[in-house]
Amino acid sequence: MRKGDAVNDLRFVNILETDRVIREKVRWWRNKQDVRSCMLSQSIISQEEHAQWLAGLSKGSVNKFWVIFWRDVPIGAAYLQNIDYDRSTSEWGFYIGEEAYKGRGVGKKILFNLLEKVFDKMAIEFLFTKVLSTNGSAIHLYKKFYFSEKSRLLLEDGREVIIFEFARSAWLEVKDELEKICGEMVNKSVEQ
Repeated sequence: MRKGDAVNDLRFVNILETDRVIREKVRWWRNKQDVRSCMLSQSIISQEEHAQWLAGLSKGSVNKFWVIFWRDVPIGAAYLQNIDYDRSTSEWGFYIGEEAYKGRGVGKKILFNLLEKVFDKMAIEFLFTKVLSTNGSAIHLYKKFYFSEKSRLLLEDGREVIIFEFARSAWLEVKDELEKICGEMVNKSVEQ
């Protein structure tokens, strides 16, 4: 990776606009143990299940899924689910699938770009995410981004889930601060 303009280095591409190789890479990332262990559903995704999921994305507008590219390299994914246009809410998530891009501040930039897309372009008012209480890095990131903890719940298997919320009104207050932090973090941490 090289240093660069963190704002222009990331691209979100609708998974339905990518080729078969990229779509399979997304399935491979999702099935990696380090990614799966952070998901509420931790089962291995078969090729058939993946194909059915992709077909479902093409039929409705309540879910959106993007492949994230750092320049021209696919590195991860971001998604919205259960988009409720009437209530102006959505759940969201993202993950980095490529090891070389983890722990370098890229996740902060992905989250910033996702928030910008959702709040500035889609005019969603509230975003929610569910995170396992054992996922310390995600919890730290969400708190750094001023997400509010709304509640906790226990899954049937005993795992604890924290539900975080972020409002468009809060985004408008902290956007400039977060953009500055993200740009500095990514540019300092991404090696040439």
